[in-house]
Amino acid sequence: MEVYAANDVIVLSDEIWSDIILNGNRYTPTQSVSEEARNRTIGIYAPSKTFNLAGLIGSYHIIYNRELKKAIDVEARSTHYNNMNVLSMHALVGAYKEEGMEWVDELCEVLSGNINYAYEFICNNFEGVSTAKPEGTYMMMLHCEEFCKSRGLTIEQLIHRGWDVGVAWQEGAPFHDPWGVRMNFALPYSRVVEAMDRLKKYVFI
Repeated sequence: MEVYAANDVIVLSDEIWSDIILNGNRYTPTQSVSEEARNRTIGIYAPSKTFNLAGLIGSYHIIYNRELKKAIDVEARSTHYNNMNVLSMHALVGAYKEEGMEWVDELCEVLSGNINYAYEFICNNFEGVSTAKPEGTYMMMLHCEEFCKSRGLTIEQLIHRGWDVGVAWQEGAPFHDPWGVRMNFALPYSRVVEAMDRLKKYVFI
């Protein structure tokens, strides 16, 4: 934020994952870092990741700087892009009620268990594959360069191996890792166990 202030930069902070925090970690909103951050930042949020409400147009922003808010309002009115509707409004309000908070707490416990199991399994069983345990979200990136080169495989071939045995995963290149594979662990624990078992038996061999 000091760098942004020195260069008079307005910050757009995508905080869409802010509800999904794993293993007791704590989330710090960008706008809470300092008074400078509070007035220089547009915080962008949505219930879509947490509550599976993508498509209902429930995204929103938080802006404390009144002049910045006026400028954004002018832009929003001129385009009419992604205006909320009655259904999306009630879905957003419902998601952030007390019942939704309780559900999110339980969700984070489940996702923490999934991530912990997958991380330990990958570290102990997939030789030549490195990863990091995320503190939030339900995504994990596997870096597979060493494994692929030792087997004479391209990353595309490795990804096809997974799909061929029913493990749906995603290439990491769009996320800045040309040797990466991106995995989503927002699923039942039993499916995580099954996926890891299939990868061990048929893919990372």
